[in-house]
Amino acid sequence: MSRLSFSLATALCAASFLGCPVIGYADAADSNPESSIPNTPGLSAKYLPAYSHIGNGLSWAGHLDSEIFSNFSGGIKQGSEGNIVGQIGAEYDTDKAGLWKGGKFTLSLMGIYSSGIQQNYSGDIQTASNIWAPNAVRFYDAAYRQRWNDWLNTRVGYMDVNYYFDVAANALQLINSSFGISPTITVNVPGTATYPYSGLGLLVSTHTQNVSNKLAIFQGDPQHQTSAFERGYMALWEGALHWGHKADEDMEDNTDEYGQYELKIGAWHYQQANPELYGLSPSTAGAYGIVEGNWTLPGERQLGAFVQAGAAPQNFNPVPWYLGVGLRLGHPFADRPDDSISIGMARAWLRPEAVAAGLDVEPASIHPAETSYELTYLAKVTEHINIQPDLQYIQHPSGYYPDALVGILRLHLEFF
Repeated sequence: MSRLSFSLATALCAASFLGCPVIGYADAADSNPESSIPNTPGLSAKYLPAYSHIGNGLSWAGHLDSEIFSNFSGGIKQGSEGNIVGQIGAEYDTDKAGLWKGGKFTLSLMGIYSSGIQQNYSGDIQTASNIWAPNAVRFYDAAYRQRWNDWLNTRVGYMDVNYYFDVAANALQLINSSFGISPTITVNVPGTATYPYSGLGLLVSTHTQNVSNKLAIFQGDPQHQTSAFERGYMALWEGALHWGHKADEDMEDNTDEYGQYELKIGAWHYQQANPELYGLSPSTAGAYGIVEGNWTLPGERQLGAFVQAGAAPQNFNPVPWYLGVGLRLGHPFADRPDDSISIGMARAWLRPEAVAAGLDVEPASIHPAETSYELTYLAKVTEHINIQPDLQYIQHPSGYYPDALVGILRLHLEFF
């Protein structure tokens, strides 16, 4: 444990002394309101902070997230492991460069290091940390967006499905993976083009003041880049209603997060021609829904609430149903205006036969659901650094193991 702590601290210190100008989310949003991610610090490590403009249409961004994960009790075994994720990216705006209107190229590189397999400690199927992944260094985003007019946009290239679909902005501070994208998608379809493997895709989106729509197709197994759709494909649609739009809100961002209230409904279909040959999920489909609300409270506090639901009821899917609920309170204390507190519950219903086959146990030993309760506090230390302690209580990890108590301590650094 001491060597792990030393390694994480060394990496963080090295990053913080790179000598690059660093911006926080609030400053970045002011300088570039089209920068795509809601103005919430401490987001999942797959999201770059807002881009900082260099000149002639070129901007860049970078961040490093480091954490220590500890399973205090229950699960498979007690113990700790560490994770580090760094990402650096650039975008080129053809309009700002004086070339043509509405064009934007994006490119990012991601590096991931994990000292152990997290699920071998807590044993949960939903994955307690949203940055745990196998070690890798890869290009994560390489895409082109064209804004054709005030309401129509297209994107093509290597992208993350979860940048655009099944996103609840008020849940992004929570660390459990299910709050980022429904486990009815990721657990049932290991070929989903999302963290840690983005994939080739084409997306068409429209938006007005009150309605947005997105339709996309992504390759079915981005971990193996043999050809675009040789290993199947995933098609997705999402429609949303937005109320309470403010004049200064950007309606064309990655997540279409605008308005005081939002209602989203999405559907997806995964088609796989040879699942046995490639060891992937058979063809399946599902749907999801998200409701969000945002309110201003006395003392300049900001309260956000969300409800997520997912369904993939085919009898071979390990997770047929999902429900997530939570709250986020910004500016919780008068002298801590940039801090926030989030609580959430993520419940994944389990198909005993499918889960038992993966664990090589009897279906009768599988509990019908795994539920994670999470409490997290994000503290802004400086303009450069956020620190986030997190506590999760996981009932029936994978429906089989004893209830687990998990603690995570995460540091988030931004540069450029």
